[in-house]
Parts: sequence; C-alpha cells; structure tokens
Amino acid sequence: MKLLAIDSNSILNRAYYGVRPLTTKDGIYTNGIYGFLTIFLKICEETAPDAVAFAFDLKAPTFRHKLYTEYKAGRHGMPDELAMQLPYLKDLLEKLGYPVVTCEGYEADDILGTLARLCREKGEDCVIVTGDRDSLQFIAQGATVKLVTTKMGQTIYKDYDEQAFRESYQGLSPDKIVDLKALMGDASDNIPGVPGIGEKTAMSLLTRFGSLEGVYAHLEDPSLTPSQKKKLQAGQDSARLSFELALGVVDAPITATL
Repeated sequence: MKLLAIDSNSILNRAYYGVRPLTTKDGIYTNGIYGFLTIFLKICEETAPDAVAFAFDLKAPTFRHKLYTEYKAGRHGMPDELAMQLPYLKDLLEKLGYPVVTCEGYEADDILGTLARLCREKGEDCVIVTGDRDSLQFIAQGATVKLVTTKMGQTIYKDYDEQAFRESYQGLSPDKIVDLKALMGDASDNIPGVPGIGEKTAMSLLTRFGSLEGVYAHLEDPSLTPSQKKKLQAGQDSARLSFELALGVVDAPITATL
C-alpha cells in the first residue's frame, strides 16, 4: 500500500496566495479550495496512491505552546477570506470520501509523522506532501517527502528521500534537521535556537560533531572559535528547548487507522 499524507494547512495556505481571489455569488471565497484541489489532484495523479489522508491543524494550543508560550507568536492570523474556506474544504474532502485527520494538542506535522511511522512498521510506503521543511525529519521514518515550493509564480515539487536529503544538507541524516533548527532557530515558528548561530555555522558544527549533543560534548574542541564557544555556552538552555519544539511527534494519539 502507498499512503499519500497531505499537510493540508500548509498546502491550503500556499494555494490561497497562489490563486487570484475567486468567490461564489454569495461572496464566499473559493480560491484556496480551488488551488488546493488543483495541487492535490495533480500530485494524486502522479503518485497513484492506494490511500489518502488529509492532516489539519486545530485552532487550540498544542503541547508546544504549553512548553514555550512564544511558539509561533510572530505569525499573523489567518485572513478571514482564507479562514472562511476551511470548513467548506473539510466538508468537501469528507464528501469525496477522504479522511480528515486532526488531533487535539498536536499539529498536522505530528499526524504526518505518526502516519509515516505506522506505514514503516507495517512495511507500507508513505508519501508526505507539504510546504514545510520540518517534515523532512520524517524521511527517517521511511517516508518520501514531496516538498512543495513556488518558483517564478509556479508551484513546483521536489521529492526528498534519504539520499536527496543528504545531498542537500552536506551529508547529514534526515533526523538531524531537528538538531539544525535547535542551533539556528526558525523565525517562522519563533523557535529561538542559539542566539548568534546562523545556518552556515550550525551546518558546520553538525558536520563536525554529528548532533546537538555532540556539539555540546565538544565545547573544548580547539576548532571552535572563542566567539562560537561563548554563544553555545550562553544558549545551551535555548538550544535544548528549541530541539524539543522542532522535534516532530511520531506517536500522536490519532483515531484514524491505515
């Protein structure tokens, strides 16, 4: 079996901004729904899955918000024109016979990770469709991640398996994207990381020391500059918090079964 698991909020948001405003005669916006289904149907045709699941975020805070109250604090709220489309999209997908999967206290990413893990344990294939690089960590669960991006106004896709990830991330294994974010942070999710450590330095540290724990086990290494050592020491608590925030759950208590 091949499961196609969709990061629905991520794809809907991208679709909404990629299609000109469209409305019904009653003033209900439909451009997000139209773009979402256009992307989904194209990927579905290319992927030819045996099963499909649509993972959605819920509005309620997740365990990450409880861990760090500033998590995703910098994000703007969903535009009303997009928010009004959510219930219609979910209703439409369910009427088409597709399962809409949510889980209180968890994000869509965690649902995707859980589905990937379930597929791996049963020897099934899982293809995750998302615009969020956080889900690349689920390649470690055996999934292929179809990363959706926009280039020159066109929606494009790139498939990431372990080999493709290593080629793009200087030989690191897919699970190390969590360690990378723990060091460099993530402005889009307001994950702090280590202040003063950017992506280039974080990549260099991980290729040398293998992991976040490896970095902190080698603070006396002569290859570290005094400035790097000082930043890492000062940001150690922030790095460990950031690791917990960036780490995707693979055992979310979802009710859906394969």
